[in-house]
Amino acid sequence: MLAAANLITLLLLPTHTQAQQLPPMLYQLLLSDESTSPNDSTRFGALPLNSSARPTRDWINAFNSATPIPLNEPLQDAIDSCSGMLPCVILIDQLNLSETIYINKSSVKLLGKAGNKITYNGTDSIFLIESNTSNIILEGLEIDGRINNIPAERNPDIYAINLYGNNISQILIKDNYIHHLDGKQNAHGIAALGTGATEQSAISNLIIESNRLEDLRTGSSESIVVNGNVSHWEIIDNDVSRVNNIAIDAIGGEGTSPTQTVNGRIVPGELDVARFGFIENNRITSMSTLDNPAYGSKHSYAAGIYLDGAQNVLVTNNTVSDTPWAIEVGAENCVETANISVINNQTSESRFGDLLIGGYAIGGFVDNLSINCDPNTSEDSDEGHGYVRYTTVKANNFDSSDTLEDTIELSNRIRNTIIIAPNINPINTDGIATGDQNSIRVSE
Repeated sequence: MLAAANLITLLLLPTHTQAQQLPPMLYQLLLSDESTSPNDSTRFGALPLNSSARPTRDWINAFNSATPIPLNEPLQDAIDSCSGMLPCVILIDQLNLSETIYINKSSVKLLGKAGNKITYNGTDSIFLIESNTSNIILEGLEIDGRINNIPAERNPDIYAINLYGNNISQILIKDNYIHHLDGKQNAHGIAALGTGATEQSAISNLIIESNRLEDLRTGSSESIVVNGNVSHWEIIDNDVSRVNNIAIDAIGGEGTSPTQTVNGRIVPGELDVARFGFIENNRITSMSTLDNPAYGSKHSYAAGIYLDGAQNVLVTNNTVSDTPWAIEVGAENCVETANISVINNQTSESRFGDLLIGGYAIGGFVDNLSINCDPNTSEDSDEGHGYVRYTTVKANNFDSSDTLEDTIELSNRIRNTIIIAPNINPINTDGIATGDQNSIRVSE
C-alpha cells in the first residue's frame, strides 16, 4: 500500500504524467531538493518564499510620463479610445454609473481625483478587467455601493473591482476606498478569478495594496479574494472592517479554472490554485456573520484570513481582531493546501479562536472514493475533505482570551506541519500519518 502522500499525488495527476508535466508549483518543489520533495514524510514545514515570487513592479513607472486626461466623455468610451499600447491615464471625478465598465485595453490607469466618488445602480461588476489585458492600474477611487446614499441590496451579485478570465497580468489595485456593497447572494470588494487552463494563461503579477474596504455584506463571498489560476500576487497593507464574511481569502479547487479527470474521477484542475502569494501588513477588524443570511444570520466559523486550497503563501505581520476565527488554513475541496507560512501575526478578540487548521470533515477524499470531487457539482454540506500539508506556524501573538474553542484548533489531516505555540503537542513526528491523523512537530 502506498503512503497517503503518494496516493494524493497519484490521484491528482494523470497516470501518464511525466515530471515536466507536473503542476508548476509541485515541479519547482521537486527540483529544489530531491531529499525534500513534496511527498517526503521527513520534511516538515513550509518552504520559504523569496523575493523572486513577488509580482513585478517595474512596469508601473511607464505611467509616470503619461499626461492624465480629464474625463469629458462616458468612461467606457474613454477607455475604448486608449491605444492599448501607450500608457493612458484617465482622471476620475464624480461618476454615476448604470452599466459595467469593461477594461479591455492594456496600459490603462484610472486615477481618482481628490474627492471623487463612483456610484452604481446596476448589478454584477462595476469594473471588470477582462482577459488578455496587462499593465492596468486602478488607484485612488472611491466606490460607494449605496444608491442615493441608501444601502441597496443587489440581486444576485455585486463586485466593485473584478478581474475575471485568463491571460491577465501586471495589475495594480491601490489606495481605493470601497464601501457599502451588498449582494443578495454574493458581493466582492476586489476579486481575481483566474479561469485559465495553463500557467501562461494565469492571472499573474497582481498587487492589491493599501485599499480600505468597509461595510460590505458579501453573503457567501469575500471582501478580497484570489481564486483559481492566480500566480505571483500580493495583498498588502489593506484595511478591512465591518464586513459579514471572510475579509481576505486565497482559494484553490473551486472549479474556477477547468477540472480534470483522473482515473474516471472529476477533480479540480492542477492549476486551479491561488499560489505564490503574500498576505502582509493587513488590518482586519469587526467581522461577523450575524447579519449574513448565507449563514442563517448566526455566528459561524468564518475567518478574517482564510487559506483554502492555496499553495506557497506567506501570511505575515497582519493584525486581526474581533472576528469569529482570526486565521484559517483549511481545504474544503479535493485539494491539498500546502506550503503556507503563518508568521508574526497579531490576533485578538476572536470569538471561537485565533487559528483553525486542517480539513474539517471526517474522511479525506483520497481514502473515500465516494466523495464527489467535482467542484462544479459538489454540495457545501459534503466538503471539507482536503488535506493541509507543509505548514509553518510560528512567532504569532495569538492573544484572544475566553474563546469558545481552543486558541489553536486542530482539525483533520494536518500533515508535515510545524506549529510553535503554547499547548500544542507533537504527534507522528516521523511524518507517517494515515486517515484523518495529523503529523505535527513543535520545533524547527
